[in-house]
Amino acid sequence: MNRIIYLLFLFPSLLFAQDEKAYKLYGDGVSYYYQADYPHAISSFNEAIALKPDFQFAYYNRGLALFELKSYQDAINDFTVVIRMDSLSIDAYKFRAQSYIKEAAYEYAILDLNSLIAFNPRVAEPFKNLGLCYYYTRQYKLANEAYQTYLGSNLDDAAIWFQKGMSNYYYADFELGIKDFTAVLELNKDYVTALEWRGKCFQKANFINKACLDWESALSKGLNSSKELLHKFCESK
Repeated sequence: MNRIIYLLFLFPSLLFAQDEKAYKLYGDGVSYYYQADYPHAISSFNEAIALKPDFQFAYYNRGLALFELKSYQDAINDFTVVIRMDSLSIDAYKFRAQSYIKEAAYEYAILDLNSLIAFNPRVAEPFKNLGLCYYYTRQYKLANEAYQTYLGSNLDDAAIWFQKGMSNYYYADFELGIKDFTAVLELNKDYVTALEWRGKCFQKANFINKACLDWESALSKGLNSSKELLHKFCESK
């Protein structure tokens, strides 16, 4: 009987020591992470989780280290564990969405990005990635809407104006596409691919002279793919 009582009193102290060691290993893992030593960071987080299986922060940080090593599916698994433990873990949704994008699992990324937007619709960044996901899943109208929301507070992002122009081109809204590519060129006159794509929008809208001018300009700046467009649409004029 005395032995049973002794074990009952000993057990909480063993748990405390185990947790203390888990936190120490977690701290080591964080240090390794900030030194960009991701394999050692993961090893430390693995040991911490083995001692404390409900260690949410260790799962999250291991997910970040796995993401840095481009082990995106393993990172997704860790961020999923974190979200199961805490459905309001915004950072876990953010990095799981990014991992899904890296894996070209755009439909799953869309779900996570919409969750992020539901948490705080005033944060613009998720709309940028949401537009990208809609673009790659050929949902061009939705892509355009997401990009438009993002650009509301990021008007100087030429790359997203370009992506928006591409969405409008494939959605056959050539007038908006022209405006988008023009916005790109106003931000960066040397963004040569925007010249070529604006020319494509002009051509689709039947403004052939303007299309030819854009392609001539693009070719003069070294974009050789415009030569074929000039040959096809402009030489007979």
